[in-house]
Amino acid sequence: MTIAVNNKFFPFIWFNGEFVSWFDAKIHVLTHSLHYAGAAYEGERAYNGKIFKLKEHTERLINSVKTLHLNLKYSFQDIIDAHQQLIAKNNIEDAYVRPLIWRGDESLGLASNLLSVNMLILAVHSVPRKNSNLKLHISNWQKPHPKAMPIECKSSGNYNMMIIAEKEAQEKGFDDALLLDWRGLVAECTTTNVFFVQNEKIITPVADAFLNGITRQTIIKLARNLGYSVEEKYINPEEIDQFDECFITGTAAEVKGIGSIAINESKQKIFGQSSVTLHLQQEYAKLVRL
Repeated sequence: MTIAVNNKFFPFIWFNGEFVSWFDAKIHVLTHSLHYAGAAYEGERAYNGKIFKLKEHTERLINSVKTLHLNLKYSFQDIIDAHQQLIAKNNIEDAYVRPLIWRGDESLGLASNLLSVNMLILAVHSVPRKNSNLKLHISNWQKPHPKAMPIECKSSGNYNMMIIAEKEAQEKGFDDALLLDWRGLVAECTTTNVFFVQNEKIITPVADAFLNGITRQTIIKLARNLGYSVEEKYINPEEIDQFDECFITGTAAEVKGIGSIAINESKQKIFGQSSVTLHLQQEYAKLVRL
């Protein structure tokens, strides 16, 4: 997702309980989370001035905060209210919204009790691109064991490897990377969950090694309501060749079709007509604007 930074679209940022201008929202170079990661955040979308699944995103944010031992002073309702006030104050319709919680600059000690916990929310004008036919390759990087990183958190630390994997994919001429887990099973892409289609049956990996995305959960429910069979199962990379369609889901990406996956240096899977993917794209676009 590419977002142009132009402050005429978002003149205010909610910053530690106050609305400040874009250029006044600053932090110190000694900010603990800048040096050691440890920040929690969410990626959300607003459609027609309403943030889709705001309750679910806020619940996940608070759970991430607890897991990361960030002592946040704002309540669930405080965060909901701040989001809604920001959207209204900036008079923004379609937006990508980012709440971020991080440790302050009072100490560089790894677990210092002196550290403050800070929060901001920004809303950037953004309209989703409807591009599909994306090209993936299977990355050499793998998702870590769930006991190595808290997979249920949307945290800055979890995304270091994702950035490297996406950069490497782009340098090789692909749009993104498909990641395997520590067992060698299909997991997800760098910022999206992955689905496959076989004879109009939708198949997606079991979410025990990666973040169970809110959009992923929404698509599973939507597909079943539309009459599709959806199965969550463990998928070996060798099975990719059997599938008819592939698509990815995420708050920023929404639903995007995959045109091909390079399984290895000598084998590439080309996906055919994306009828199920197109149907879900259309129905998801209706759902988010209800």
